[in-house]
Amino acid sequence: MIRQATKNDFPYIFPILNQIFDEMELEPIKKMAATTFYQLMALGFEDPKFTFSYTHMWVATDEKDHPIGVLDMYSYDDQQQGSHNVIKKYQPKVGLPTTLTIFADDEALPHEWYIDSLAVAPKYWGNGIGQALLKIVPEIAHKNGYELISLNVDKDNPRAKRLYDYMGFKVISEMKIGDRSYYHMILN
Repeated sequence: MIRQATKNDFPYIFPILNQIFDEMELEPIKKMAATTFYQLMALGFEDPKFTFSYTHMWVATDEKDHPIGVLDMYSYDDQQQGSHNVIKKYQPKVGLPTTLTIFADDEALPHEWYIDSLAVAPKYWGNGIGQALLKIVPEIAHKNGYELISLNVDKDNPRAKRLYDYMGFKVISEMKIGDRSYYHMILN
């Protein structure tokens, strides 16, 4: 089943999303304790202005309704409203200074509905969960007034790139996020 995420989903969603954070190798995250990052993301997860909020996420669930796949998406406008800075207000609550910038890079371009993250628990890889989550994106984007759907895929992740190619996404440019290179892909 696919449904919108709830506040109670965080303990299931975080390990799935953390696969992406690990791959991104963002220096600020690499330098902090895993428990600190978990606590920080848990606080942000409940804030609708944060791009990693449950309000921006859809999940595929198992038979017990536990998330096994996660899709995080939002508009370019949401990104521009300072969502990168939203997390800063929670940093002191976990012992981090507000001067620390964790998420600095803009990832969406003007007029885009942006798929920030798509991840599936490794146990469920290869079962079509990523495809099923991607199939709901156009309807949600259109309901929010967006025709152009985008995502970034790490150049070192050919498996994900094959999925996006198969689903009709096309590379239009390249982008740096942190120290890594990504293909910026669109579906319209």
